[in-house]
Amino acid sequence: PQPPWAADILEKATPLQVPGMRFPEDAFTAYLLETPPTLDIMNQSDADFGATATLLGYEIAAPVTAVSDLPLTLFWHVNKVSDADYQPFVHLEDSLNHRWSQVEAFAYPAEQWQPGETIIQQVRIPVPPGAPPGNYQLRVGLFDQETAARAPRLDQDGNYAGDSVLLSDVPVLAGPVPEVLPVPPFKISDEAAPNLELTGYERGSRQVFTGESWGMALWWLASAPLEPYTISLDLIDESGGVSTLLETRPVYDTYPFDEWQTPQFVIDHQNLTIPADFIAGEYRLNLRLVDADGEALYASDLGPLQIEATERIFSAPPLAHEVNATFGDEISLVGYDLSPIENGAADLALVWHALQTPTVDYTVFVHLLNPDGTCCAWQQDSTPQAGTYATGRWLPGEVVVDEFEIVLPAGSQPGDYPIEVGLY
Repeated sequence: PQPPWAADILEKATPLQVPGMRFPEDAFTAYLLETPPTLDIMNQSDADFGATATLLGYEIAAPVTAVSDLPLTLFWHVNKVSDADYQPFVHLEDSLNHRWSQVEAFAYPAEQWQPGETIIQQVRIPVPPGAPPGNYQLRVGLFDQETAARAPRLDQDGNYAGDSVLLSDVPVLAGPVPEVLPVPPFKISDEAAPNLELTGYERGSRQVFTGESWGMALWWLASAPLEPYTISLDLIDESGGVSTLLETRPVYDTYPFDEWQTPQFVIDHQNLTIPADFIAGEYRLNLRLVDADGEALYASDLGPLQIEATERIFSAPPLAHEVNATFGDEISLVGYDLSPIENGAADLALVWHALQTPTVDYTVFVHLLNPDGTCCAWQQDSTPQAGTYATGRWLPGEVVVDEFEIVLPAGSQPGDYPIEVGLY
């Protein structure tokens, strides 16, 4: 049946009789549209993905509440036929890029796309229970279902501009408490304060390195209005010494307890950064709930945490090729080594130098361009050292060696294939 969101588009369409044959009468409805409708796209865009398809714009039916779906309409224009089996993806993220949900559904296979087509896609993105109220963002792009590689996003000059586009300022309102609460990875069910229950928590791995960020989440259930409590997250060493890593309020210090619209269920994600000079060893992670007078109302042991010292180097190894290119006054590409091609692959080693501690965690991209300079015969995007050493952990003066294996596509013709390297 015709979905409500398509009513305006099919307003002047003629309903067609559907042959019975092997389909039930109400299996689907068919329409003949003599001329394409005029599209009045609320939010316009020109995000070009690999010169294959352009996101013309989008419409968001917001605000919505937690425990509901967010309706999103995407308008795509097909530029050319692609060998990749592309499929759109949409991620719901908070302000610190934590992914709350994702959708990778499309009923129109890329192998059927024709240049010049406009594709109107309606997606419903789940807003899960516990998502706190606030502004979220949607990350949209295309990925190859066979290789999982994302289509490169190109700017107006055809240069690489990332692998997705962010649709910002998506409001989510406080939702009702689910009739059946989801079960946390670590269940507690403690009364932490009057009208406030800690139902459990989730946490990152048992091991973390100095300078690294470590994620966790506290699962709270409030039955009535709350006082302005503070959360303290401490590390306790084997001798009982206490080191406070974070004193904060829920939702990255943006949603104080006394502003909650109770009753409310909140999954409170927090990021802890282990100081670069922290002493390595075995610790216990401890939660304290503190009142306005600084008194601890509640404490809970959240398990062990092994702190490992990060090994660092501060001098560049010998290099075959010097570059000395500076990115954003934060990172320099000192140079690189590139091995000869063997069995259709070549090893590339990039040597980075931190001019200062980078302000964010950057992604490195390495593109093997086609001989005509277009993107891409091969590509790889990742945080440094195969995703294990985020730039936010680097210290001023530190040198980081980042290795890649460039794999030539089958059937590559002889020629000069430029290598393009950058950060985003």
